[in-house]
Amino acid sequence: MKINIEQVKTIGEGLLRPEGIMVTDEGDIFTADARGRCSRIEKTGRTSFFGMLGGTPNGICIDKRGNCIVANIGNGEVQSLSRDGSHVVLMTQAQGKRMYTPNFPFIDFQERLWVSNSTDDPAIDSSLRAPITDGCLVLITNNRLPQIVADGICFANGVALDPAEKFVYVAETMMRRILRFPIKEDDSLGEREVYGPQSLGYKGFPDGIAFDEAGNLWIAFPAANAIGYIDPEGELQKIVEDPEGKIMRVPTNICFGGENRRTAFIGSLGGTNIPYFEVPYSGVRLIHQAR
Repeated sequence: MKINIEQVKTIGEGLLRPEGIMVTDEGDIFTADARGRCSRIEKTGRTSFFGMLGGTPNGICIDKRGNCIVANIGNGEVQSLSRDGSHVVLMTQAQGKRMYTPNFPFIDFQERLWVSNSTDDPAIDSSLRAPITDGCLVLITNNRLPQIVADGICFANGVALDPAEKFVYVAETMMRRILRFPIKEDDSLGEREVYGPQSLGYKGFPDGIAFDEAGNLWIAFPAANAIGYIDPEGELQKIVEDPEGKIMRVPTNICFGGENRRTAFIGSLGGTNIPYFEVPYSGVRLIHQAR
């Protein structure tokens, strides 16, 4: 399956670094915005902004109460932002260790919050020049303090769970691969393994990830200006490519919404709006989606 870049449409306006993205059942699109806030894009394309989060909001997800959970890579906070613009801080450290670079949050149906922390270096740039094993995955639950459940990851990035919630998947950006970990009954993780190809190829540095109901793990590839997926057989398929950056400008995240969750919406580092296109399979339902 290939999607021509001319088939990709856009919605919204005036965004700055809309890295993280989520879509509600009502059709509202929420994104991070580099000016220390989030945006809401209505079906009409009308764009508004809310929140005073500071830093640089990065990945986002939405909890079942409709709050935006923000991994703020600019100020080292994981934040819960309500629709009225108020927010609370959920995490700055785990097990006494400062988490400087929270990158992507994911809430599963048990309301466990999984957060990637890309690197121990607050400046972040050195970890994007060569692989450094200082990234980790943090788990936040209601009944205990944040726990580091996996470490030694070379720039921990996008996070997803399979529909059965048996495995947690993490994009290991600087190794150009996807890791997965079995989830044990006590919420600790088993041994890591590489999911799909050992290397996702030239410019195959994975960022955001998300499953569809056919078992494909979709991946945003910012360096390649491309979107693809690892199919259930473990093969990588490139689906949309925009080498000149005409519509997708450094894509970083993907989520599914619209009727039957058959529309893919793309977050990015360089865009001022949100690209979207139709996909053959519904995206896996997330906790904030009732249908």
